[in-house]
Amino acid sequence: MVCELTGLPVANASLLDESTAAAEAMFMIYNIYGGRRNTVFVSDKVFPQTLALIKTRAEPLGINVVVGDPESEDFSDNKDLCGVIVQNPDVNGKITDWSDKSDEVHKSKGHMVIVQDILSSTLHKTPGEMGADISCGST
Repeated sequence: MVCELTGLPVANASLLDESTAAAEAMFMIYNIYGGRRNTVFVSDKVFPQTLALIKTRAEPLGINVVVGDPESEDFSDNKDLCGVIVQNPDVNGKITDWSDKSDEVHKSKGHMVIVQDILSSTLHKTPGEMGADISCGST
């Protein structure tokens, strides 16, 4: 059922909270490049506890966390980008279709992470349909 709701081929059901799961997703995309790429862009509209934990986990690993508005960024040619982390619905309750941004991130060989309320996928495209490589959240 989780695969259906995320639109992704693999699911894991752990006891992690959403913030920790997002930090683990950051670590996964960082490890894909073996440290050769060390920048993760995080939406300024992720939940504050998620952003705080991502920053805490990134510091000792040497991961550069850039926080901003992903809708105003062009990710298509960033050679240092591990990936982008966004929230759906975001801290303001806005649901965004991240398909175009996922395409940009993939052009730079980065990875897209969508942190989401899994049941919100019953109202809009799944993270997989939007091009996410990883989706995490809590239920």
